[in-house]
Amino acid sequence: MNEINKEEFKKDIENYAKVLFRKSIKEANDQEKFQAVSYAVKDIVVDQWMATHKTYEEQDVKTVYYLSMEFLTGRALGNIIINLKGNQAIKEAVEELGMNLDVIEDQEPDAALGNGGLGRLAACFLDSLSTLGYPAYGCGIRYKYGMFKQVIENGYQIEKPDDWLKNGNPFEIKRPEYAVEVKFGGYVAMRKDEFGRDKFVQENYQSVLAVPYDLPVVGYNNNVVNTLRIWDAEAIDTFNLDSFDKGDYQKAVEQQNLARTSARCFIRMITIWQVKSFV
Repeated sequence: MNEINKEEFKKDIENYAKVLFRKSIKEANDQEKFQAVSYAVKDIVVDQWMATHKTYEEQDVKTVYYLSMEFLTGRALGNIIINLKGNQAIKEAVEELGMNLDVIEDQEPDAALGNGGLGRLAACFLDSLSTLGYPAYGCGIRYKYGMFKQVIENGYQIEKPDDWLKNGNPFEIKRPEYAVEVKFGGYVAMRKDEFGRDKFVQENYQSVLAVPYDLPVVGYNNNVVNTLRIWDAEAIDTFNLDSFDKGDYQKAVEQQNLARTSARCFIRMITIWQVKSFV
């Protein structure tokens, strides 16, 4: 495990505060400080992440693919710092910049990638696989509202949406190069190919674009970083200008609405694509 250079780490934090928010660390609020520290930690992780997967490719290893509807990973920053064994160096760097690491870590919401105990179990399995050095991927869904916030009003529980992605997720990396089209509805028709053979094609369907996001799963003190790949849905045609010009505003954003409601639907349909995308 390479030691963290405290002075370089401090410079990275200050640079990210400048690049992301056009502020100095002293001017940044707590959420902005969290983002800057997280991106500085991510810089360390990405080098190990790339090296891990380069080793997997060179050795042509067998890989575990853990598919789950939920991955309750918890807060990433504190967990990654522990697994990097960078507690002391990072804590000192943050304090020398006038910040409190505990306060910084508290700015991160829990990743709302589900709402049940099996999701926590799945996340623990991924942590264990990385710590034990097994080549592994987690495959799931990038929920926008996977959990809810609980508020007690007049003695009763009130549920409110948990918009955990409101400020972005500094540890995720969007992978549009692995996006795939997912088709809904329509019908199957038989057509002839150029050789006169029968072929079956899906027609008159609606579709969304399944776009993966990668999250690092850092092993404890071993330089191994596996991947949790979560899939989001995006509209292929985001805006229909012709419908908008005709005054049909609902039709103009129909594809966007379809994408928003499709994230839970396409997990089974893209399972095979998930595995293929790692080859």
